[in-house]
Amino acid sequence: MAAYLTERFKDCSVILVTDLPIIGRFRFPSNVDYVRLPGLASNGDGNAATSLDRASTLKIRRKMLQGIVRTFRPQFVVLERDPLNFTEEVERILTFVHEELNEAKVIWALPDVLGEPESIVASWTAGGVYPVLDALCDEIWVHGDQALFDQARHYRLPERVAAKVVYTGYLRSPRVSTVSVQRKIGSQPRIPLVLLTAGGGAAGYPLMNSYLDFLEGRRGQVPFRSVIVTGPLMRSVDKQRLKTRAERLSRLTFHRFSRHLLEYLSCADLVVSTGGYNTLCANLSYHKPAIVAPRVRPPNERLLRGRMFERLGITQVLDPVELGSERLGEMVTKTVLVGEAWANGHAGIIPMEGLEQVGTRIEALASAMDGVRQSKAAPRR
Repeated sequence: MAAYLTERFKDCSVILVTDLPIIGRFRFPSNVDYVRLPGLASNGDGNAATSLDRASTLKIRRKMLQGIVRTFRPQFVVLERDPLNFTEEVERILTFVHEELNEAKVIWALPDVLGEPESIVASWTAGGVYPVLDALCDEIWVHGDQALFDQARHYRLPERVAAKVVYTGYLRSPRVSTVSVQRKIGSQPRIPLVLLTAGGGAAGYPLMNSYLDFLEGRRGQVPFRSVIVTGPLMRSVDKQRLKTRAERLSRLTFHRFSRHLLEYLSCADLVVSTGGYNTLCANLSYHKPAIVAPRVRPPNERLLRGRMFERLGITQVLDPVELGSERLGEMVTKTVLVGEAWANGHAGIIPMEGLEQVGTRIEALASAMDGVRQSKAAPRR
């Protein structure tokens, strides 16, 4: 989104504020920079992200955020996070934004689904999310399709909050060059490529473990090549176990983290994942056959998304209770054989103009803000 906005609006500057430990390993376009906050969540090994106590960490984060707001003075503040995560912290900083920058627009950006409606409604009610969305947000961008999943209705948004919702469509992944990853993959003549990715990786071990069980059962003798990207948030001990096993197998490339994930995905003949939003957007963008093996953990966001796409014939869902080497291997092998025709046959079902719609909303809001300034500056008669 940041890359698209700075490309569309040449005078636009973006600062990303995150506590993601690996943020510095990503490549950033011109006019986009980042500030990393000390982390509150545990790291991939289950330990605290810092040695500071929670209260001290929150205080540091608040001071940093306030400093960014005072100095950068943004016209737009876009939050991309689960509204239940640290609601009190968010409420404080958004209140500060409104006090410090009374013209700034606050937008809460959400993925297509957040989980099963009953679970979300109960947790948002208990967590006080609805009043925060009502009082402190100007718009709520849902990066999905209302016809597929109507968040305002399913999550029982109050009328005033529902009026702020804009369904943007899904976010298209950028075009990428695959030259560098094709060199890494090698293999002449070309054989099909299967990519396994677990997003951040925190919940990806069962999927990766089952896939390696499948390959080991075949002694690596399968009619395709594999690339595994575990994700940086997987526990170090689990990543090392997988790496040790992967090194014994042929036709397999193993990464803990890769800046070239989209390039691998663009080259793949099949993508196997845990069903995160970004991965499925990339699948849609590049028209890739997909198998989703989500974990069962309320509110079951990935399971809900996977089944929604499965009903459209876009994704196959491997039910978590069936996850094992035999079933996974059967699905992978079968899909690789028919994947190209399957993917092309389902292109274009999902609206993918999310970035364009975001740009249009920014343009409209900025124009309205300019109009307000001009009316205030006009002489009174």
